[in-house]
Amino acid sequence: MEEDMFCYIHEGGQLVKCAGGSVEYQGGRTESMVVSRHMSHSDFISKLCDELHFDRNSIKLEFTVKFDPSCLLLLHDDAAILKMFRFNERFCRVYVSSSSEVVEACISSTSAPTPIVGSNSAHVLSSGGDLPIDICNDSLTIKSYGFSQRCAESNILKRDSRRFENSIMGSGHTFPNAAKFRDAVYLMSIAGRFRYCFKRNSTKHMTVVCTVNECPWKVTARAIGESNIVQVHTFQNRHNHSLEDVAACQPLVRSNRASLLIDDVIRSTPDYQPRQICKDFQRQHGMQLTYLQAWNIKEKANERIYGEPKNYYKLLPWMCEKMVATNPGSIVELRHSSDGHFEQLFVAHSISIQGFAMGCRPIIAIDSVHMSGPYRGVLFSATAYDANDSMFPLAFGVMSLENYDDWSWFLQNLKKVVGDKEVVIISDRRPALLRSVPEVFGLENHAYCYRHLKENFSSFLSKHNTKGNKGKENALQLLDSIAYARLEHDYNVSMFELRKYNDTLATWVEENAPEHWAMSKFPKQRWDKMTTNLAESFNAWLRNERHHSICNFLMEHMAKLGSMLVKHKEESNNWKGCIGPKIEDKVQQKIAKGEVYPVTPFMNGTFGVSIGSTFLNVDIMKRTCTCRGWEMLGIPCEHAAAVILSIGQNVVDFVQDWYKFPMQELIYSGSFSGIETHDMPIVDNDGLVRSITVKFSSLLTLPIPNALPEDQGRSALSPNFKINGLSIAQDVILPGTTGKRARILCLKCNAVTFFPF
Repeated sequence: MEEDMFCYIHEGGQLVKCAGGSVEYQGGRTESMVVSRHMSHSDFISKLCDELHFDRNSIKLEFTVKFDPSCLLLLHDDAAILKMFRFNERFCRVYVSSSSEVVEACISSTSAPTPIVGSNSAHVLSSGGDLPIDICNDSLTIKSYGFSQRCAESNILKRDSRRFENSIMGSGHTFPNAAKFRDAVYLMSIAGRFRYCFKRNSTKHMTVVCTVNECPWKVTARAIGESNIVQVHTFQNRHNHSLEDVAACQPLVRSNRASLLIDDVIRSTPDYQPRQICKDFQRQHGMQLTYLQAWNIKEKANERIYGEPKNYYKLLPWMCEKMVATNPGSIVELRHSSDGHFEQLFVAHSISIQGFAMGCRPIIAIDSVHMSGPYRGVLFSATAYDANDSMFPLAFGVMSLENYDDWSWFLQNLKKVVGDKEVVIISDRRPALLRSVPEVFGLENHAYCYRHLKENFSSFLSKHNTKGNKGKENALQLLDSIAYARLEHDYNVSMFELRKYNDTLATWVEENAPEHWAMSKFPKQRWDKMTTNLAESFNAWLRNERHHSICNFLMEHMAKLGSMLVKHKEESNNWKGCIGPKIEDKVQQKIAKGEVYPVTPFMNGTFGVSIGSTFLNVDIMKRTCTCRGWEMLGIPCEHAAAVILSIGQNVVDFVQDWYKFPMQELIYSGSFSGIETHDMPIVDNDGLVRSITVKFSSLLTLPIPNALPEDQGRSALSPNFKINGLSIAQDVILPGTTGKRARILCLKCNAVTFFPF
């Protein structure tokens, strides 16, 4: 540990907590000095006063620690100095204030409760941090700044709730509707630390009073005429509370109202956890929440920001049509059950379709993950690789269930995306995929994820004699050698070793279709892609978005996809050569291994490479090697790299075109735009979807909550297009054509395919 530490000295300003949770020091001045980690408190004070010219008898020092920069701790003795140095790393921060700002006072005990008189002017906290105190006219009166500082500790940031003290400005203040007025009253109660009740509560006339007997605080509001606009009529913003009243009348926690306090944080930090909400409410608003209350508050905030999830299923037809109209060439399919419940949605944007067709290698990783929103569901994904081996999202689907029918439907739509291109599909081995992938893409094109298979092997291994942990490790290493062996001979040698180790394990390997996961057995080129890790990266990429309502998920996916496409395109323009950095690393690794191998030239472009007692042939013309690494990966193996270097050529020139810049340029050559939502329909209270140009008389409904078994197909679908209980039959009533309906769905398969008009 370094002996010295850099120390910021802040004086004359204040700490301010931003909406995202970060802390900033605003105002005042900032100085600095270098201090020793071993100095005492008195030495620190002396150095501070000598260098920065403070009066040691009139200052108070506080400091922060790295893990909680919002909490000010008193720097008053050697123990505090030690904590400051120990819990900060390269630098620390010290805050200087005048000791005259803290008024030492003692409240004398009396038999009668001490009154608290409301005031709109700020007062100083007592040294104990109990109550704001003002002594005048020989009588003790306790005043508060809208009650927001009551019981606040002097070493904590000012409560964020103070910003809500003027939620109601006075008589004449108007609100768009009664709900907004009620929100303002609640926020005032949080800021003022009091409890209220409604004496009268309707959309036309509301009267609100403080729950403390004989407290004069009161506000009345009335609707203006027949409109929804509410105007404050009477506003008496003064409280008269005793100390007992203060303790007994803390604000109530109402999740639908309290969620207003975290709207800004949820927007900037979607992964805002309930436990952190509890801590922040205690620190910022002086309110203690249970975990369930915090969870409900977060859910209400999400609902306010992103809309009521059930309504968005009714807007899916509009969203789907808009996606295709915005990016022509996209494939968007929507499907429902016979009783109108949402079941399936498939989306492949035009830029993904075009990019895959023009430049991506014909290999796709597919996977699924549960949606974490209020109505759950499952997210299916199909992901490809670009020329730099980065993720290129191809298509996705949202399903109410996950079974054979769902996967078959998704893969049939994916087949439309890839067209006549023969592709290899990598997936795990769930039963629905073992059946559906071969049916759509062919059995020989189905590659199993080796990571999942290895996990299954490990589980099987644990049930048998593995000769301890070391034995299990040896068995897994043998399985790796079987899976990654490129030559049939090497595969057989590894299988022999495994059988010698444990015949039951070898039998398990033979019974679990090695032709779908072992490199030497798989009949098609898979570019050394052995797992579905890429598809799982897609799932992690949308981790936060999967919690939102269906329409917001679609819009947020488009926003993230657009950002990713732009980023990858800009990065490719900065490549140092004709291949990307990931491929460059692989090439350099091959060169580093192969440059020490001796090379023997033969006729017709054939070379021999010696590796100890092993001799391999490399054919430069055919671009093959005995090890099969070059032809499998498309990048020269270390043996080929040794040959290429020996003839004075550049190894990069022998890399397959799939990995080069012209292909990357084709992949990202398309155009892509987000949808415009200024004309998005709204869902009325009566359940109808309305907009300026179109009125949907029938609605989509939510997914069925109970899933079918994976081997059970869906029931027959009927022409009534419904989703999750609400009719979604696309009966569209056009303005001026009352009674005339236009359907845009297939009555045979009950699917709606959207295309630009």
